[in-house]
Amino acid sequence: MKIGIIGAGLSGLTAGRILARAGHDIVVFEKSRGYGGRMATRRIDSKSPASMDHGAPYLTGSADEFLVLLAELEENGLVTLWTDRFSHFTDDRILPEMPGREPGKYYAAPHGMNAIGKYLGRSLDIHFTEKVGGITHIGGSGPKKSPWMINSASINVFEADAVIIATPAIQAYGLISTAQDEFDLRKMITVLDDVSYSSVVSLMAGYGERNPVEWKAIHCDHPHISWICNETSKRDFSGDMNLVIHSTDQFAKEKIGTDDLSGTGSQLLRDASKILGPWAARPEWHQSHFWRYHIPRKSLDIPYLESENELAPIALIGDYFQGRSMEAAYMSGLRLGTDWAKKFS
Repeated sequence: MKIGIIGAGLSGLTAGRILARAGHDIVVFEKSRGYGGRMATRRIDSKSPASMDHGAPYLTGSADEFLVLLAELEENGLVTLWTDRFSHFTDDRILPEMPGREPGKYYAAPHGMNAIGKYLGRSLDIHFTEKVGGITHIGGSGPKKSPWMINSASINVFEADAVIIATPAIQAYGLISTAQDEFDLRKMITVLDDVSYSSVVSLMAGYGERNPVEWKAIHCDHPHISWICNETSKRDFSGDMNLVIHSTDQFAKEKIGTDDLSGTGSQLLRDASKILGPWAARPEWHQSHFWRYHIPRKSLDIPYLESENELAPIALIGDYFQGRSMEAAYMSGLRLGTDWAKKFS
């Protein structure tokens, strides 16, 4: 089968890897320039080049299948055990850990989180900067006719025997809505109605040479800041201090439609200085990224969503199925990939 996958995040790459190993012809369409979705790393070309994980900062999980993935990634040098706890800012002070929270195992990517995406997608045919505008159901499957057309900006049409949509639920909703008035697809749309997302402004800041801080990351009880990550602690310390600061959802929502991300970054730096000290307001450089669909507010209690028409298979996967984490994204892609590999052997 020729299977088109829309989205090169963790769930799409996982499903694609399994189905490619099962002998299917996989083509992945990704609107951005790189692998990984929220497993995003930005390379900063400054006086001291830096790698900043400005999306998902780490991997953690408990499912047996996900632990197998973590072991594979660790064996290949793509993740290392980072910490077992995070600090906590509350009542104007930084506590060494969050009260009442049990220690866990949190894995960081020494070469950047997007290196994980590159590893998972290394054998797949991936078209980057390829935004899909819609999908069209064109009839039954047969040796000379595929049931789906994927419509992208630069490729007029791509015919596929099956389609996997591995995007945030809201974007998946929009794509399915373009696929004519199919009853199966209308039922899928109604399931997606309840899925919404929190947003975040991710601020990357470099402070040049200074003594390292002791903490790995801080969960913050603050109206504008939810998380501060010590990126330097994930990699070999070169004498430079680099932080990633995540805003709260409320702060990010207020900035939707605002083009002045630099002004937004300056506000977050001023807020960070009240948590960390005056030095935090004076980085050598800073950049911001706005994640409109950062983390699902709720999840669907199914591993994936697919149509009932086996002559024109289409399925949705992602982190909004049975969880809201990177582990949930992986498990969704794994389960669909495994099930389709059996069903369409």
